[in-house]
Amino acid sequence: MNKLELSSAFLIRHDVIDAEHAELVNILNDMTEGYRSKDIGHCKESWQLFCEKLEQHFDSEEKIMASFNYVKEEHNNCHQKILGQTLAVGRDCETLEDWRGCLYQIRDEILSQILRHDLHFAEHLIGIGYNEH
Repeated sequence: MNKLELSSAFLIRHDVIDAEHAELVNILNDMTEGYRSKDIGHCKESWQLFCEKLEQHFDSEEKIMASFNYVKEEHNNCHQKILGQTLAVGRDCETLEDWRGCLYQIRDEILSQILRHDLHFAEHLIGIGYNEH
């Protein structure tokens, strides 16, 4: 299982949001290291930290979006759905194979949903002429 890199194509161009996304990717990479070293406890700790940081990120992101008059109920609803999926996918993991499946699902489905939905906000920032960089 390879480590993840946050591609520049998925940068929102808002420093706080991009930093939070990078932190989430780093936590998943740490979880991957736990899997590689066959340390189930490390996988669980990383997953718990990911869930905690994900919830904080969604709260932070929604406040940032609101400050730019970008309030989309479907985006906020998606946050709750993604958080629920993330909690569910790791909740019953017991074996190394379980954690492998959890990592793949978070990486392939959940993380891609987060980044894909946030690209709409990136387009909004461009549309209003915002340029933090």
